[in-house]
Amino acid sequence: MEKKFGPIVQMGFVVESLDEGIEFWTKKMNVGPFIKIEDVTLMDQYYKGKPANLDFSGALSYTGSMQIELIAQHCDTPSIYNEYVNNEKGQLHHLCALTPDIENDTNILESQGYINLQGGKTQDNAKFAYFDTPEKERPIFELTQLSEGGIAFFAFIEEAAKNWDKKTALLEADVIL
Repeated sequence: MEKKFGPIVQMGFVVESLDEGIEFWTKKMNVGPFIKIEDVTLMDQYYKGKPANLDFSGALSYTGSMQIELIAQHCDTPSIYNEYVNNEKGQLHHLCALTPDIENDTNILESQGYINLQGGKTQDNAKFAYFDTPEKERPIFELTQLSEGGIAFFAFIEEAAKNWDKKTALLEADVIL
């Protein structure tokens, strides 16, 4: 087995309000524009080995080649977004790397003692999983295997950030993830 995932490409933050998070990142951190994805629909969701059904929204932008992800959960369903140990809103929550073979890399991480906490699939069949260690190192580590559409969507957001006018906080786009 060979590790397939690449460098860290995303920093994820859990926030109380996407609008307030976007305002902070665009006005204080000079990052934007964001694409907001309301009520993300996932399949095959799980948390700590049990089926889960989360209600949450997200927003994405880039600073250079680093993606910034904001997540706001709207329900009380247990998840890493609202329940996990010392999970304070606004703090760095997770780092993400992309992989072409999530099953392979999941096996490698689990063999190294990582715990597969939560995961699922998007509507376009991208797969993701969040991992932690018994030592409770932070942040959580996410692996994502994007679909071709997901790769193009992320490239679109990155290009929008490169050409950002520093005024528009939100970019409108049709999103099916």
